[in-house]
This record gives sequence, structure tokens and C-alpha cells, in this order.
Amino acid sequence: MTPRLSGTGLSKIYGNLLALRDADIRVMPGEVRALIGSNGAGKSTLVKVLTGAITPTSGTVEIDGERAPLGDTREMIRRGVACIYQHANLAPSMSVLDNIFLGRQPTRRLGFVDTKRQRREAEELLQRHAIELDLDAAVGDLPTVKQKEVEIMKALALDARVILMDEPTGWLASSEVAKLHNTIQALKARGLGIIYISHVLDEIFAVCDTLTIMRDGAVIAESAVAETDRPRVVQLMVGERLARESAQAALQKRHPRGTGETRLSARNLSKKGVFEDITLDLYAGEILCITGLIGSKRTELVRTLFGSDRFDAGTLEVDGHAVSFAAPRGAIAKGIGFVPEDRHRDGLMLDMTVTENLAMATLDSYRRGVLLNRSKIAGAGEKAIKSLSIQPPEGARPVKLLSGGNQQKVLVGKWLSRAPRILILDEPTVGVDVGAKAEIYRILRHEREIGAAVLIVSSDIEEVMTIADRIAVMVSGRIVAVHDADAVSRDEIIREIGGALQ
Repeated sequence: MTPRLSGTGLSKIYGNLLALRDADIRVMPGEVRALIGSNGAGKSTLVKVLTGAITPTSGTVEIDGERAPLGDTREMIRRGVACIYQHANLAPSMSVLDNIFLGRQPTRRLGFVDTKRQRREAEELLQRHAIELDLDAAVGDLPTVKQKEVEIMKALALDARVILMDEPTGWLASSEVAKLHNTIQALKARGLGIIYISHVLDEIFAVCDTLTIMRDGAVIAESAVAETDRPRVVQLMVGERLARESAQAALQKRHPRGTGETRLSARNLSKKGVFEDITLDLYAGEILCITGLIGSKRTELVRTLFGSDRFDAGTLEVDGHAVSFAAPRGAIAKGIGFVPEDRHRDGLMLDMTVTENLAMATLDSYRRGVLLNRSKIAGAGEKAIKSLSIQPPEGARPVKLLSGGNQQKVLVGKWLSRAPRILILDEPTVGVDVGAKAEIYRILRHEREIGAAVLIVSSDIEEVMTIADRIAVMVSGRIVAVHDADAVSRDEIIREIGGALQ
């Protein structure tokens, strides 16, 4: 049988950097092939070669047995190759409908867009795949999960023969993940070839038939999913040391209620139409995870705790003193740090350097009159880079050139530079590989050990069961249960959030 897509001997050199090294990959009709590896392993470079976004230094690509032109995205799309990228590739000011058909709208005579046909085709597509979207809504006004659905629809509308999915579920709740997996099975049954990139091993073992593992720009292993197991996959991805740390992470001693000192306390906290009657305590020396489906208003709650939003009723105390923050500045002054969900949009200055980003939350401490003490900033940055194991350890490197896991460590480090008494993190490891997760967990556990109160929002049940000392379950704007992590099972948590992980 002829492969839907085949890449042979693909390499890419940037100056002295060998980003891709003699890589082979193929996907057959009706096959879902996982492409996995740590951040920086070469996956994104390979995907860009296969979609025509970059021209390889050497190698060939074939679609259904025919040689494809290299470095030509339009031609690859015409030949039936579509890609859903990790970060949205959408026009935010345009409607959902226009985004789905952007650049290939159906036309009438004289070249005018056939809007009726466009809408009819979009509605048929939504119905066929059981996805709900407001076709007239501006994409920029949609929550992240809905923007990802627009990306999926945009790829499906191409009627592609090959779909590459780069972290397509990074921002999705478990129910939406299950829905996407069902869609993938339907596409597979129609003979499409799918290359599926994900750091979530649950997904790999649930939806993929085969896997290709990359490290340091090269393909180091291929296997049928049924013929391997998680420990072996993790070891191949990140090496023996980090694999061992990751496997041992869940065995760490739990510290429910930490030192017993209440750092943050909410009583009957409410915001009309968003959340209500939130009663919660966060203690020094513990990690409390709030979990639940996307849409359960977890993010809205922690934004309110940080002063980005206001509450309407109830009380909030920090270290026993009543507070009502008008803006994040007030929360920061009380020793609260906040790592937001979207590091690119809300957390980092991507064009600035690692050192500059690390100093962003503490600039006042580096002031020398009206100037900044650059040497002091550089020294602090060098120390933080070493402590956080940021790779490569180059303070002058623009943060946009780092892998996702290392970008996240920079964002966490920005707030750690203030030695926060309370650290709030919203989905801290989305799009982060197994090795980087282990490093971030190490950092957060260290903060707990030195007395910080750590509050994490996460929809990753595996992460919650690994890192939490206590677990709060949030459903439709309410806290419905709080558990000591060592006294509750994964299945109990899933039942309480009202979802079922496949």
C-alpha cells in the first residue's frame, strides 16, 4: 500500500545548528501516527518541512507516491496536506465563517464570494462533525477552546488526505478531547493519514496506531503503540535521568494544609453570573490544585484572587487581613504572583531576552536613579537561569527562540524573583513535554518546601494527582469538593467533575 505521506532523509541546517538530521517518517491511509519527543527534539521543524513552510537542506517528500515540491505551502495544501498548529493561525478580527474558508472562498460569476454557499458548506461541516460554533462571531472574541475548534474546522474544510495535528488538545477540556478523538477515528475510517503531535501520553495510547520518537533532531525509534509502554517511551524521549524523576514524581510525600498557617482565605466569594459561594483556604507550605472542566470558571476565580477581576460579594483575606484588590498591583504588593494560562499572550515579552523577561516583575529593585542597573540584572538573570535549568543557558537569547518548556520556566522564574508568599499558576504545563514538566514540578515543590502557598489550576488529571497536596473540584462556578490528594482516587475526581477521560 502506498503511504499517504512519506518523508525520506530530511535534514535542515541553520548556520551551525543541525535542527533536523536525516529524518524519515511515513503515514499510511487510515493510520494515526504519533510524532513525539521533548521540546526542541525537532518535531516542529519536521512538521514545517512536511507542510512546505520551510525548505529542507536535503531529503524528499511524497504525497500518495508522487514527489511533492519542497518549501511551497500552497502546493502542499492543494495536494491535500493540512495542519493544525499548537498556536492559533487565525485572523482574530474576522468571523468564524470567514476564517474557515480564508483564502479559498467559493465564488460566483465575476469572482464575487458566494456567501450563501459558503454558509451552507460550513453548517454542513459543523453538523457532520457535531461541533457547535457561532459562524458570525469574531474569532478574537472566542475563548481559547473555541478558537481551537475553528482551527480544526479550517483543516477539515480542506477535505485533506493528510492532517498534521500539532498539540491540538492543549487547551481543551476532557469532554472536547474525547470529541476530537471521535472525529479522528471518523477521519481514519475514511482513509486519511494523520500525524498527531502531543506531550500527553494518555492521548498517544488512546488514539494513535503507531509512534515515531525524535530526539536531538533525529528519529530514534518507531513502533506500533500496542508494542510499547509508557516507561519505555518516556526514557527514549528524555533519557534515563528525567524518565526516572518523572516516574518517581507521584511518590513524593504529600503536605495537605502545609504548615497550618492560612495564607489566603475566601468566604462565600461570588461574582454575578460567573462563580458563587466560593469558600476556600490556601495554606503556607502546600500545593492546592483546582481542577474541573474548561468552562467551570476556574480561571475567572484565580484572576479575581489576583485582582484582575473584581468580586461582588463575600470576603477575601491574605495573611488574616481583609483585602479587595482593585488591580493586580495590590495583589503583587501582598506577595501574590500569577502565572497566566497563555504565556505568549499574557505572560512573556517574546521579542525581549530571557534575562529581561526574568527581571520584568522586579524592575524597581534594579533602578539606579532614572536608569536600570544592567549588570545587576544580568547577574540575577544568570543565577536564575542556572537555578531553573533553562536551556540553552543564554540570558541574551530572545525568549521566543526557546522551547515551550523553557519559556514556561522563564515565566515561572519571573515571579519567583519576587519570592512570592502566594504563587498562583493557571495550567502551568500546557504544551510542555515530560522532561520539562518534571523540572517545573521540582521548582514548585521547592517553593512549597520553603513555605510558599502554591495554587494551581489544571485540567490535566494526571498532573493534579501527581503534584497536589489537596485537590478542589470546581463545577459550573462552584467548589463542589475538597480532598487530601492521598485520600482520593483519580476515578473519584473524574466522577466529581462530571467528565470521563477516554
